[in-house]
Amino acid sequence: MKKFLLALLVAVTFSMAQSQSFTHDGFFLNLAFGIGGQSFEDKGTDGDFSIDAGGGSSELDFKIGGRVVENMMLHATFLGVRTAGLDVTYRGETRTFKNSVEQMNLYGMGVTYYMPMNFFVSGSLGIVIFALDKANEGKVDATSDKGFGFQIAAGKEWWVSDNWGLGVKAALTYGSADDQNDAGEMSGMGINVMFSATFN
Repeated sequence: MKKFLLALLVAVTFSMAQSQSFTHDGFFLNLAFGIGGQSFEDKGTDGDFSIDAGGGSSELDFKIGGRVVENMMLHATFLGVRTAGLDVTYRGETRTFKNSVEQMNLYGMGVTYYMPMNFFVSGSLGIVIFALDKANEGKVDATSDKGFGFQIAAGKEWWVSDNWGLGVKAALTYGSADDQNDAGEMSGMGINVMFSATFN
């Protein structure tokens, strides 16, 4: 991780000195927010307990870095995919907690590559942590250990100034990690369409 952060710092420093208008060659900052759907499972090891959630979701992405080669950005990635309404099954009986919230957070590194006409593809790998708020009170009632996750995305942007581009993208995010409470496994997958704003 230290080597990656050092490489990212070098890339950002170098790319800021090389930056020009309407090009993907400098400091890179991407913010994205949107909605879609997410599925979530938490399977206990004893077979009596499980959580299944599915439905609407929201996602917030933050990526920061710089150019490593022409049109290719190396960046740190921080994102969260959030959904509400958990169906909890215990010993064969299912109960829905409408106010409950589950969030999948990913912290990692990634690459974004720009093609002609400002189409782009992006991929990130990193650590995933799940958090559950059973009553949507702003507190964490259950969480996972550190697990593994990834995001793949594709989209298009349009230049609106010398260095800002606005656009849309679709992203698939997946993660899995062990539940801290009962050593079961938490897993989630979200597909969201997002508004994207990039400074480059």
